[in-house]
Amino acid sequence: MLKWFDLATKPRLEGTEELYFRRTEQGLDFNTYFNYIPYEKLKKYTKISNVKTENNSVFVECVEPANVNCAVIFCTYKREKYILKNVQYLSQNLKLHSELNCKIIVVDNAKTLTKSDLPDDVILVPNINNGGSGGFRKGMETACKIVGFTHFLLMDDDVEIEFVSIQKLLNFLSFLKPEYSDISVAGSMLFMDKPTYQFEAGGHFSEDGKQKGFGHYIDLTQEENLLLNEQENDINYGGWWFMCMPSKYAEQGQFPLPFFMKYDDVEYALRCKQKIITLNGVGIWHEKFESKYNSAAEYYNTRNYLHLCSLHCKDFTPKKALRFAKKQIKAKQKRQQYQMAEAVKKGYEDYLKGLDYLQALDAEQNHKEICKLNYKYLTYDEIEKQYGVRPKDNKFYPRPGKKRLLFALIPRKFVFTDHFHDRPAQYLFSRYAVHCDADRNCGYVTGRLR
Repeated sequence: MLKWFDLATKPRLEGTEELYFRRTEQGLDFNTYFNYIPYEKLKKYTKISNVKTENNSVFVECVEPANVNCAVIFCTYKREKYILKNVQYLSQNLKLHSELNCKIIVVDNAKTLTKSDLPDDVILVPNINNGGSGGFRKGMETACKIVGFTHFLLMDDDVEIEFVSIQKLLNFLSFLKPEYSDISVAGSMLFMDKPTYQFEAGGHFSEDGKQKGFGHYIDLTQEENLLLNEQENDINYGGWWFMCMPSKYAEQGQFPLPFFMKYDDVEYALRCKQKIITLNGVGIWHEKFESKYNSAAEYYNTRNYLHLCSLHCKDFTPKKALRFAKKQIKAKQKRQQYQMAEAVKKGYEDYLKGLDYLQALDAEQNHKEICKLNYKYLTYDEIEKQYGVRPKDNKFYPRPGKKRLLFALIPRKFVFTDHFHDRPAQYLFSRYAVHCDADRNCGYVTGRLR
């Protein structure tokens, strides 16, 4: 019999024990997220004929497993705290599992890392700051020059990894039936601050421009949610926080469009027509996207979403693009976010210039210009010193209901809102707004145009 994966028994993060095992009167129960055995998917996609658990590992019977040789590609930009820890962790575990053919490639968009910072077996690729899409392209191009890779695993740098996800994934790929050899696997994203909860396990982008993620906000310690999470969904893209795909797409000349960030993973999956599945236990923990929310993100969201729709949606007209941009601009203006409104406008204008303009654009310089529209976050102490008011921790309006919105109708000089979860009505009759990030105890202040 062949080993599939070792049962994961040592929680990587505090409060995640039940993702690994449950304590019962009979002993330990390993029917958990990381140790889950997806019998239906094994039957459908693999050549496995038998599964057996003994000596703290899961073994399988499989005739002629395929050779899987994977390039793990990280793209990083000034996140040494994360990337160095993750690369060291992966490198150490790969040395303990020599049966896994894996090579780590780190694309450094900031050029702040040196070869001596990384383990000897890691390939370091200095790169210009052309964003995640440019960094992953550079990593793919580097991997294509090394003969023998069958798969690429794209991963964000600011994540926490459980090694069993890598072991479970790569061996699963080696057991695939020939007719499913081109399967891609989208790893789940779990929240760093609520580490038993899942953000998403694959998603679907429809031809009318609507986007849907699967498995949103479910608690993975619950057995019924594991069954729900294991269902086959109509997945046509996966987030590049953890996405494994056959190397053939890049070898055939398919590379990410220069989107810098946002929607590059969706566009690439649709263009390559990837066949995507998910597996319980294959995923990572990631910081919330709220902490990265700024005007630059709105620029890329607008520009790239419109390009995505132009390429992959039915009947997407210039009129629809204009309507989308106007709606976004109006929403930002209602929130006193005039710099974000300007970023949306700029994104729409750059979209109108076409893909040729995008291909020729100096992405690094353009990003510097766009970032000038970002708001400066101040600590609560700085806000109090400059404006004479202080946000009360979690006492502003978190994702308000209708009753709370009635309170917003009372005229006031300052209103306190969540910088990510808010509604336009919260800003009515207020002269200034403090957009608060309660997780970091900071925020930025805006004022209504007269």
